[in-house]
Parts: sequence; structure tokens; C-alpha cells
Amino acid sequence: MTAKEIEACWADPRNRRWGLYRCPADPRVIVPKQVRWMGWTLNFARPSAIPVMLLLLAVLTAPVTIVSASGADRGVMLLTAAGSGIVLCLVCAYLSSTARYDIRDPTDS
Repeated sequence: MTAKEIEACWADPRNRRWGLYRCPADPRVIVPKQVRWMGWTLNFARPSAIPVMLLLLAVLTAPVTIVSASGADRGVMLLTAAGSGIVLCLVCAYLSSTARYDIRDPTDS
């Protein structure tokens, strides 16, 4: 599937119901929200959507929990939370990108 086909699936309003994105043809698990600047959402047609959601939640909360359990002060906890949030955003941006699927056909000139 090319990046254009993926974008066409994402733009199709029939793939959104009750605020959830569900498109079996879209190979991405994480996709941009309908208003892109608002973040990302999951493609609930993918079987791996729930495990990915739990993994991302763990990436966000585990470092903060470990730091707070070690007795760190509030500043360190805030820096850890900010770092976890930045990592989460970078991972979501990478996984929702269509550039990974834009593979050129060698027969095209």
C-alpha cells in the first residue's frame, strides 16, 4: 500500500465512527487524529491496537512511578514526566508517518 492510498483511507469519513478510527486497510496502528495538530489515535481495526495502547501507557507512567518510588523530589519527577511525554510523542509521530510506506516501484520512471 502506498502513502497516497493510506492517506486516502485516513481521509475517508466512513472509517470514523463515534469518534474512533477503524480501517482494516490502513496498516498503521497509530494514526493522526482527524485534526492533525491534536495528536494521535489508534486504528481500532488492527488487532494490536490494545497491546500498543497499554505499552504506550507503560512508557508514559513507568519512569515516573520508578522515580517517585525512589524518593526523588518534585523537580526530578516533572523532568521525568516531560521526558516520557517527549518520547511518547516521538514514537507516535514515527509510527503514524506514511513516509515509511512510500516505497517506489522500480518499474516507475
